[in-house]
This record gives sequence, C-alpha cells and structure tokens, in this order.
Amino acid sequence: MNPELVSQIASAIVVAWGAYSAIKASRAHTRTVLLSNLFVALAMLLLVRLIADYGGWTSWFIYVWLLCLGAYVFGVYLAARAWSNLPWTTNGAAAKRSEMTGLGVSAVMTLAVAGALVIPGLVLG
Repeated sequence: MNPELVSQIASAIVVAWGAYSAIKASRAHTRTVLLSNLFVALAMLLLVRLIADYGGWTSWFIYVWLLCLGAYVFGVYLAARAWSNLPWTTNGAAAKRSEMTGLGVSAVMTLAVAGALVIPGLVLG
C-alpha cells in the first residue's frame, strides 16, 4: 500500500469517529457531557485537516468526507434539540469532577489540534 492510501484510510476512520461522537452527544445526560462529546467531534474534524493530504484526495475519500460532514451537522442538530432538556451537571461531587475532567481533556485536545493547525501557518506566512 502506498502512503497516500494509508493516510486517507486513517483520515476516513478519524472523521467517522468524530461523526459518531457528534451524533452520540445528543444522548448525554448533562450539558457538560454533551459539550465534551462535541469538543471530541470538533477535535477529530480538525485532526483530519491536520493529517489529510488535501491535494491528493481521491473520489472515494471525498464521498466519505461529505457523508461524515452530514453526520456532523445532524449531530449538532440533535444536540441543539436536546440542550434545553438537560441539566448542566449531575448532583454528586464525584460525578461533577468526572464530567469537568472529561470536558477539560476534550477542550485541551481541541485547542492542541487547532494550535497545531494555526501555528505553522503563522510561522510560514
């Protein structure tokens, strides 16, 4: 297998995982968990932008990309519908700590991937 095909297969897996995370976000039991799942989905979408070779996309990857983007949009729609019915956090202290840790890890991962996309552009531009 050539490296471009391996990169495209890895990118397809990552973007599909992100789309699943976006759709799964609407089944969260609190708003904090919902935001955490959406941050993971955003990080996966940004990660594909980081690792995918955009100049060498073949026809099959474009279809996977568009299908997963549709799933992202649907996931955000489902999350927006579920938002008003969810509490911000759970009642237990241990559960709150766990939720906030998950949200923090998701936010840091998203910022790290976004920084990896922006910083090289600033240095080279």
